[in-house]
Amino acid sequence: MIRFALKLIGASFLVIWWLISGFFKKILEVLTLIMRIKKIFAGQKEDFRGRDRQ
Repeated sequence: MIRFALKLIGASFLVIWWLISGFFKKILEVLTLIMRIKKIFAGQKEDFRGRDRQ
């Protein structure tokens, strides 16, 4: 009975760890995507300004 309880606790800990790490990984992916989009728009604004000056 004790072995079963330890296995259950260990399995639940691994599942919780997997969910938390996956959640934080998705947050980091979204943040990197937002940063890439900001870089693209910043680059377009600089190009647009350069075209106006010429």
